[in-house]
Amino acid sequence: MTFDSIRGQDRAVQTLRGALGRGRLAHALIFAGPPGVGKRSTALALATALFCKNEPGLGCGACEDCHLMETGGHPDLFVEDLARAREEKATATRLSIAQIRRARSQLSMRPVMGDKKVGLVDQAELLTTDAQNALLKTLEEPPGQTTLILVATNPDALLTTIRSRCQYLLFAPLERELVRELLVDEGFEADLAESAAALAEGSLDRARALAADGGLEYTAELRTKLARLPKATLPQVLDLAAELAAPRGEKGHAQQQLNRATVLDWCRDRVLEAAAGTEPAVGTEPDDHDRLDDVRRALRRVDRAYAINREFERNANSHLAWDRLLLDLRQSR
Repeated sequence: MTFDSIRGQDRAVQTLRGALGRGRLAHALIFAGPPGVGKRSTALALATALFCKNEPGLGCGACEDCHLMETGGHPDLFVEDLARAREEKATATRLSIAQIRRARSQLSMRPVMGDKKVGLVDQAELLTTDAQNALLKTLEEPPGQTTLILVATNPDALLTTIRSRCQYLLFAPLERELVRELLVDEGFEADLAESAAALAEGSLDRARALAADGGLEYTAELRTKLARLPKATLPQVLDLAAELAAPRGEKGHAQQQLNRATVLDWCRDRVLEAAAGTEPAVGTEPDDHDRLDDVRRALRRVDRAYAINREFERNANSHLAWDRLLLDLRQSR
């Protein structure tokens, strides 16, 4: 994984290359942006650039360091993420203090192959408060030639004291055509890739979830269920909330992201539908207060959906959060 292999994040890559070229790379960075836009891949490319001895600051893709990075076995790279947490506890939903203590211990040791070490914390917004406090000690006293990279979809979930000690690098959503092209490269049919890319909002992860295993059909069905909420019984609403909170396993996180994005899309579409009815007909006065009230109600739905999504990012109880959101949407007619 080198910088040349990163697609759609030219600005972020140029910033990192410039910092490396000037010898001004920060010892701690936050890669922030939507899910599935290349944050983790860029973090690994940065590690390759730091380790490579043939082309320092770039990565040659051919030396032993680059080969070990490509195969995931470089001894001076340490990764902590939710998958690692679930190796220790299958039901884990957060990154633990034990993981950060392990990373601190590993980073404090002498490098094996050169003079640099890299720590990568993916899904950093899932760190517990205790884990974040433990991480703060590393940021305050960085050991030797180490670089720490925090990858986060929602950096606001990190402590202010952590954010203030890191350099931010923002990642933008991917272009729709690039998402389609990447899906086709992965073996998806062109028509399916086009449909998934159109709904993915620049996230390759979301596009994959839409394109794979009936994701588009699932999303359409979920939107139908949301449209029926005002007439749904309380047990039906709670059953849907439980369904949305249930995804587990390897694809659970991506499915959760898809569920949340679908609900947000549905709420935003209600705003557009309401707004489309506010234009007065030719020769009439714009006094349709009922339709303006519809727009206001639709905007309040979006506000509530975003508020609940922020709770998800702060690791709120997903069952309770979905219960609250769907009950709220059911009552806002």
